[in-house]
Amino acid sequence: MFSTIWKMKEGFAFGAGLILVGLALQFSVGPVHWSDFAFPINAFFLFFYLLALVLVYVLRHRVRLFSFLFTTEAAVPTLIYAAVLTVVMGLTRQVSEHERAIDPIGLTQMLSFWPFVLIYLQLATIVGLIALRQIFHFRLREVPSLLSHVGLFLAIVAATLGSADMERVKLRATMDMPEWRGTHERGFISLPLAIQLEKFTIDEYPPKLLIINSQTGKSIPAKNPEIVLIDKHFREGKLLQWRIRVHQNLPLAAPVITADTTKYVEWGSSGAVTALLVEAQRMEGDRAVGKPLVGWVTCGSYLFPFQELKLTKELSLVMARREPERYASRIHIYTETKKNIIATVEVNKPVSVDGWRIYQLSYDESMGRWSETSTFELVKDPWLPAVYMGIYLLLAGAILTFIVSQKRR
Repeated sequence: MFSTIWKMKEGFAFGAGLILVGLALQFSVGPVHWSDFAFPINAFFLFFYLLALVLVYVLRHRVRLFSFLFTTEAAVPTLIYAAVLTVVMGLTRQVSEHERAIDPIGLTQMLSFWPFVLIYLQLATIVGLIALRQIFHFRLREVPSLLSHVGLFLAIVAATLGSADMERVKLRATMDMPEWRGTHERGFISLPLAIQLEKFTIDEYPPKLLIINSQTGKSIPAKNPEIVLIDKHFREGKLLQWRIRVHQNLPLAAPVITADTTKYVEWGSSGAVTALLVEAQRMEGDRAVGKPLVGWVTCGSYLFPFQELKLTKELSLVMARREPERYASRIHIYTETKKNIIATVEVNKPVSVDGWRIYQLSYDESMGRWSETSTFELVKDPWLPAVYMGIYLLLAGAILTFIVSQKRR
């Protein structure tokens, strides 16, 4: 097979050989442990890897395998193998590196799966060699392609080698005192910064009313319950065979218990609930049947129980627990460099301090809007700027390719 010029079938054979070698390594030495490549080992590996790429480029006319890596016949099969393995990774539930794979082969830990690593190593090698050739034989018309190759190479290599240096820590902050201890897969860790919660705020979606079977507790219909959204403009609506009217809507209220009834009044302190004074009237078409039922409905809180309105012996009108639309934490951040930073952290809007990115992760759901704790995820990835640079170069190359192709057309 290898006595003549290498073609596409040799490329597929070479990729299949890498996968077989990877499987042999997977079953003999186990998965790749990226934590063993933490700095400075990954920096040494990168140095010798780049040196090896230059050596391959210099010897490309003397060694047939090296010259083959510069061809389309090598690139296309590698891309196909990489795409197939990536699709498999997307279709299987992945576990973290510190957990054991839940399948006998290791497909649920694809980033540590030897065939995946070797195929992507070959892909990065081919892209890096093409970029070297374009750099040493620079042509202005190849700038879009050069940017794409350099960007892809930088993104793959930096993301792979940088994974060993990435730290991901959870920290639970309270209003009592600053917290500098976090937790990760291996237990507790002391951080170079401390966080104290000043205030937690939450915006909730409007309350929802639904009908349940009070004996079983299941909604009606069970799998796809019908609901009525009670926004500030709601006055009347229909829920199953019941006409619903809201006479009073108190976003923050507390119950007042008298001798014969319970009513709700406005109350803005901790533990307040959303209370609705509701009228429910059974309908048959457009005709009202029986007397209307009037009562308070709440979803409850950590301080007060929920309140339902009995419709029949088996049916009750209830309010679902209100869902958060947005929540944020105002925090004080203290660092070892004597910084005292006041910032607001919310979902998808992290705060960056001394190389750490602080993300809002969760809060005390049992306390709801009155939560006195917030859980944050702190991420430190020193290789992330290189990954971003690779992505930006890749995007720039794609845009320039589009512009140049339009001009040529």
